[in-house]
Amino acid sequence: MRKLKEKISALKLKKKTILVVVLLLVAAVLISSMTFYALYKKMSEETVKKNMIRFVEQKQSDIKEYFHSIHTLAYSMSYSSWMQSLFQQRGKDIRTIWEVEDNTSYFMGSVSDMNGNIRISTILNDHVRITVPHGNHLDYSIDLQQQDWYPEFQKEGVYVETGVGKGIFTRGNAWYMNIYYPINNMYSQEQMGMLVFTVDEKNMEQFMDGEGVGGYLSLKDAKGNVIAENLPKRVKEKEIGQRYSVKEESIKIQNTFLSMEIVMDKEMFRVDNTNIWIGFCIVLVGMIIVFVIIGTIFSHYITTPIIKCKEALLRVRNNEENVHLENPYRDEIGDLLNGFNEMSESLHDLIEKNRMMSILQKETEYQMLLQQINPHFLYNTLEIINGLILSKKENEAVKVCETLGKIFRYNLNQCKWITIEEEMIYIRQYLLIMKYKIPDLTVYYDIEGKLQGNKILKSIMQPLVENSIKHGFYEKAGECCLTISITEEQDKIQLSVMDNGTGINQEKYRCLMNEFEAIRKNPNQRKETSVHVGIWNVFHRLYLEYGEKMEFKITAKEGKGTKIQIYLPKGDNNV
Repeated sequence: MRKLKEKISALKLKKKTILVVVLLLVAAVLISSMTFYALYKKMSEETVKKNMIRFVEQKQSDIKEYFHSIHTLAYSMSYSSWMQSLFQQRGKDIRTIWEVEDNTSYFMGSVSDMNGNIRISTILNDHVRITVPHGNHLDYSIDLQQQDWYPEFQKEGVYVETGVGKGIFTRGNAWYMNIYYPINNMYSQEQMGMLVFTVDEKNMEQFMDGEGVGGYLSLKDAKGNVIAENLPKRVKEKEIGQRYSVKEESIKIQNTFLSMEIVMDKEMFRVDNTNIWIGFCIVLVGMIIVFVIIGTIFSHYITTPIIKCKEALLRVRNNEENVHLENPYRDEIGDLLNGFNEMSESLHDLIEKNRMMSILQKETEYQMLLQQINPHFLYNTLEIINGLILSKKENEAVKVCETLGKIFRYNLNQCKWITIEEEMIYIRQYLLIMKYKIPDLTVYYDIEGKLQGNKILKSIMQPLVENSIKHGFYEKAGECCLTISITEEQDKIQLSVMDNGTGINQEKYRCLMNEFEAIRKNPNQRKETSVHVGIWNVFHRLYLEYGEKMEFKITAKEGKGTKIQIYLPKGDNNV
């Protein structure tokens, strides 16, 4: 297996593609064959199911019709002149009575002959009892009116009794079903006796016919007694699941139920599928040939652009920039080549952007370092420290010295990202020294505590604060107010620096906006000078990092002050 994997891995892309196509074809053939067989099997099962339903419905209909005919016949007989004459012979001589009973017996025998020799019994309240066919004798010791079911019989007008044995006769050991009907006087509607139809196994065997259609039947009563059945020996030996399908149904007969177990022979519905399989194989061979041809063409279509991409990637790996591939395709392969071209361009832009950001970052840190250690700043800070010492404010002088040291340490930090808390510490240290230079300086802070841990680019806020000190409060008389705000608005973080300084005149404001627009058009440009170098530098660095996801707003009025608002997308921790 390992050697096989190595051989496959060593194949060229075109051969691998052809191999995959062939394997897919084999898989398609196997799946198609299994699907075809499953469909064929399902069709056979559906055929068996439909025939099963048809057979069940036919048997249910036959049995229901049979008992319905008995029901109709019973009511016709009970109100017939033959039956009515039996209890209208009071005062007649014995010969006439015998003649009436013989005529009734003949009438009942004719009805029995026409209905498969079904046993019919007439039991009158005056102990007159007639049963046909002859040879069946009623048991005179049985009083039907004392049976447990008799109240139900009177209520419903009919009752069905099943069992095994002699029943209401003097002998018998087979299954029987007695259906009791009342015999009423047609004039007074008084019950004069009972008409009993006795259905036995021979009567029910007429429903066993079904072998010609592959169906077999077993009838049982509600007590589980077998009435009749024609199940083959194989079925009785539990060969059900292999060849036969089984279904159980029940039929309601008045107050009782008969259960049917229907067995359907699946072999009776097997279809000769030889011709179907031959046709399938012919189509399959043709499909294989077409599939191989299409696979070869498709392999060439796919491998050519992939090989071109491979060669182009090697050129990129060898530090060649702006590698471009011709793209005649208009499908997913075309998307792949377009993606490579876009990747090449994006990679080039990213290299340039990183180069520019690195330069800007170094320039910013260098300018900040120069600013903080230039002789003028250092001289002013030392003068402040000297004045505090002469004023015997040694603690404040020590504090200024410590602050100056922290500023130097901050400027030596080479990290690109710092937390908002670290940036604010640095700004507070810077403003602490500036307050000794501008005594009327008042600073207001509005910083949401939950944002202290979020990270921002280093030296984003400080240049804006410095801009307010250097330009906004330059030669300003009166109180100098500076407000620094960092808040969360929806899914963004707002950084705001506002002062009540001299503001920005319209000409400088337009120049600054033009410089911003130039950065948007070409972020990789460099600019040696600007109207406000600090603001320009901050905007340039932010745009290189965030692009159009960042918002930079300047609101200024000459003589009133300036407000700068920056909106940055809020991530997990890095803004």
